Amino acid sequence: MAEFCKQFNEKSETMYDKGTPLGVELSAFSDRTFKFEVRSPPTSYLIKKAAGIKEGPNHPSPEHAHAFITPEAVYEIAKIKSSDEMRLHIPLEGIAKSVVGTARSMGVQVKESEEA
Repeated sequence: MAEFCKQFNEKSETMYDKGTPLGVELSAFSDRTFKFEVRSPPTSYLIKKAAGIKEGPNHPSPEHAHAFITPEAVYEIAKIKSSDEMRLHIPLEGIAKSVVGTARSMGVQVKESEEA
């Protein structure tokens, strides 16, 4: 366990700020060895960070946006998510559409600015 923590910290400290939640795919073997892949933060975390909110609404509604993010923020989030090995085969546009869908389900609307 201590060896995993040491390797995880070494690998992740240059990738993201301390305290950022990360996904990890861990494979443990019977000879007590392991391998792991550090994945990007959850899409919902990145959306909340881009929107400047701590949490989404209890009952999100597409008609009443809780917060807003820009198309540029969607693109940046999609670029981060595209670095995950499991998404290497998905075009950036497809990942961006997924980000928009996640934002919508969280009550976060994508538009140029809050005034628009």
